Amino acid sequence: MRVVEGILRLFSIERAEVKGLSMAPTLRDGQVIWVRMAKVPLSREYLEKIRGRVVIVERDEMPGILLIKRLEKVHGDLIWIEGDNKDASLLELQNDSRKFDWLSSQTIKGVAVRKFSRGSLNA
Repeated sequence: MRVVEGILRLFSIERAEVKGLSMAPTLRDGQVIWVRMAKVPLSREYLEKIRGRVVIVERDEMPGILLIKRLEKVHGDLIWIEGDNKDASLLELQNDSRKFDWLSSQTIKGVAVRKFSRGSLNA
């Protein structure tokens, strides 16, 4: 029980809206997702556990701009992220690791926990 309570204290849930086509067909432009935001840097063990999941990333070079991508690879404290729609990712200036290579794991700001259809939320 202590572990669960500790994990819950580490994260808060926030709403994010998908912009663009890079995550189609998994996520559509305008779709809302709930994100468990990280309050502290994620451990290597947790990174391995969430590999394959959709994450929210904020690069140092793009402060304030959050990217919604899939965590494809973990190498120590480095991560590799890609959009699910490889063609759209190329069209959208390839805003993933194919453009900017490996990222620090500290760029992960959260992990998607649920998605909703456009217009399904009133909030």
